[in-house]
Amino acid sequence: MWTMSMAWLCLPAYTVLLVGCFHTAVTESDVTPRLTFSYNAKERTTRSFSVGGVLNYTSVLLSKEDNMLYVGAREILFALNLSDISAVTLQRNLTWKTPERKRDECSFKGKDLQTDCFNYIKILLRMNHTHLYVCGTYAFSPICAYINTADFSLVKSDTGEIVTEDGRSRCPFNPEYKSTAIMADGELYSGTVSNFQGNEPIIYKSLGQGSALKTENSLNWLQDPAFVGSAYIQESLPEGNLVGDDDKIYFFFSEAGKEFDFFDNTIVSRIARVCKGDMGGERVLQKKWTTFLKAQLLCSLPDDGFPFNIIQDIFVLTPSPEDWKNTVFYGVFTSQWYKGASGSSAVCSFTMDQVEKAFNGRYREVNRETQQWYTYNHPVPEPRPGACITNAAREQGISSSLHMPDKVLNFVKDHFLMDSVIRSQPLLLKRNVRYTQIAVHRVLVAQKAYNVLFIGTDDGRLHKAINVNNKMHIIEEMVLFRDSQPVQHIELDTEKGQLYISSFSELVEVPVANCTNYQSCGECILSRDPYCAWNGRQCVDVRQASIRKAWQQDVDEADTSAICNKTVPSPRLAKPQPTRMSSCQVIIIPANTFKVLPCKLRSNLAERRWEFSESAGHFHYPSPEGGLVVVAQADRQETYECWSVEEGFRQLLANYCVRGEAKQESTTLTGRSRTPQISQEEFIILPGKARSPQINTKTYWNELIVVCSLLVFSLVVFSLFVVYRNRDHMKSMLKEGECPNMQQKKPRIVGKPAENLPLNGNTVTASVSDHKGYQTLNDNYICSTPPHECSSPDNSKSFSESEKRPLNLKESRVEISPTCPRPRVRLGSEIKDSIV
Repeated sequence: MWTMSMAWLCLPAYTVLLVGCFHTAVTESDVTPRLTFSYNAKERTTRSFSVGGVLNYTSVLLSKEDNMLYVGAREILFALNLSDISAVTLQRNLTWKTPERKRDECSFKGKDLQTDCFNYIKILLRMNHTHLYVCGTYAFSPICAYINTADFSLVKSDTGEIVTEDGRSRCPFNPEYKSTAIMADGELYSGTVSNFQGNEPIIYKSLGQGSALKTENSLNWLQDPAFVGSAYIQESLPEGNLVGDDDKIYFFFSEAGKEFDFFDNTIVSRIARVCKGDMGGERVLQKKWTTFLKAQLLCSLPDDGFPFNIIQDIFVLTPSPEDWKNTVFYGVFTSQWYKGASGSSAVCSFTMDQVEKAFNGRYREVNRETQQWYTYNHPVPEPRPGACITNAAREQGISSSLHMPDKVLNFVKDHFLMDSVIRSQPLLLKRNVRYTQIAVHRVLVAQKAYNVLFIGTDDGRLHKAINVNNKMHIIEEMVLFRDSQPVQHIELDTEKGQLYISSFSELVEVPVANCTNYQSCGECILSRDPYCAWNGRQCVDVRQASIRKAWQQDVDEADTSAICNKTVPSPRLAKPQPTRMSSCQVIIIPANTFKVLPCKLRSNLAERRWEFSESAGHFHYPSPEGGLVVVAQADRQETYECWSVEEGFRQLLANYCVRGEAKQESTTLTGRSRTPQISQEEFIILPGKARSPQINTKTYWNELIVVCSLLVFSLVVFSLFVVYRNRDHMKSMLKEGECPNMQQKKPRIVGKPAENLPLNGNTVTASVSDHKGYQTLNDNYICSTPPHECSSPDNSKSFSESEKRPLNLKESRVEISPTCPRPRVRLGSEIKDSIV
């Protein structure tokens, strides 16, 4: 465990690398729900309960004794009849408000008067056959009371006052704090905080005949825990067994893992247990737990070990009280790392064998000076520290925890953490989905048991899933609430087959089965729903079917060919039968116009395939929504069939006969814009119905021509505008293009046009004012020397390559500049310049 944790938790730089690994694993394992139902969908019937102004339906208690569902909200409780939770006549309510004095005290202590200073019902448990036990935050002053189920009223004293008890260490002060509580044989076991600040966590036992017990706070047995659940396992059963063990109470929570000494707090998930018969110590651990032990729950990916380290909810599935050894713990986990996919969740399961092995393994101890944790490898005292009283302990004369030796109690006081880690790999992995609650139903079908998972999300959805062949399959997904609200609580009624799911402002009843939604044999089998089976005519609920021999079901393989062959010829391989004209949906639209043919898949895992005759040619293309866009051809009718293909099973979803007819009359653009038309999308002629005479349908050829003309005109105007704006720049470009690359203009004299020196060597008659020496011309050839600048002797000795080429004597000439009195003579035969 240490190696894995170091790899994931040591350095923040590793986080960037983990993002990619996690994203790949989740993407590959992400499961798509087969069916998706929107809110209040007709295919998924539900019942709901809500009362205006009532919020926070956070406590739900299913009571099979009186066929009632008790709900605790903010300052009010409800008793709903399970026959119909939405029936107002069958409802009863009980108001338990906070006095103004308490609210003022709450506000004076710095709490919000509008949110914190109310009585939020946090504990609602059955005390016995006649009474309920209820606790509320009571404006940050927790209090508990009793409810008489006969008339659904708070128990009062002879003076008419409500009988209450102090709720500290039983109920949290803050309504946002996560806590848990469970009743076992009239004793209350709670996991919460014991002070106003919320920094003293506690696991507390009360209401029993003996003294109350709690965890040792000074030794940090709990490190800022967030409790998510608790369970009562009767491990003393069956009676008369050779071990003679005691019943146990298990607590599930996440807390700071102090055994990981890193730069940041590392959150870990825990399972803790105490013995039901624990009575505390005689001299050591007086009024404290002597059997408190805790171990780590680790839900991680199999390939790279990425941990989902924060437990959100737990469901304990026990086949029967006597069969407690086959108990399975199902948990919903999220991760504190990888911010980019913080909404991802995983579902892991742990067996009772794993839990027992961890609690029977080695202990860990802490160095009080360095606060480092180590594995304890030395012998442990007898009887085993933290164990319940068994027959082996009774043989040593130890019949209760009060008789336990001091060395055993001193050892367990400092060695409450187990060294073994209870590991599991995700059964279900969902990306960008944050699970909050889980319930599991064990369904026995054809001598085989399946565990169906019902998982709630933080945006008000419910996933119904099953694990077959080590692969998760989400049967359906449904939206529960009108608004996107987190699922607060899930209560499962296994006898009636109902789920009761609460949010902040609503309670919904959902049947676990929805077999009537599957309309064919293939759909029924492909659903892999353990509740549903095919009886030869329809998909029925196996729990309500009278003749079970006619069932046809294949949850593991979903082989439709082996089952549906008996009713449908070769559903996997057979080609569809030719569709008769009378069986298709006739659609008549004008020629050369289009129509979108819809085709909605009944399964998210199915593939849509369109089939049509070859004569349809290229007059069709798919639409983004999955339909088919077809163009009608004049005086012709084409048949289009939409088929669903899922794991080889073919099912006809839609069949259309599209007929194109020539336009009967034309209208101008102005006329169409003013005259109401019948939309071609709404003009569908069903078989057996007569066509309406004279249907004016609308085409868009004129509009297309007008739009194209306006577009061309706009482009021309824009081009002219661009040319006009850049006219000066274009003129300069044109003038530059008229001259050679090396030719430059002479300096312009006022009143005289500038002249250029020809490149062919011919002389040009120049005016007196514009006459220059040779060197001056050559300089001007390169750098435009001013005409009034006289060449210095130094300048006269620098010649260009053009001056060194041989010339004819006839071309020799004398140039005299009025500004420079010395003439310059070029002798062409000697290829030499002289200044005379």
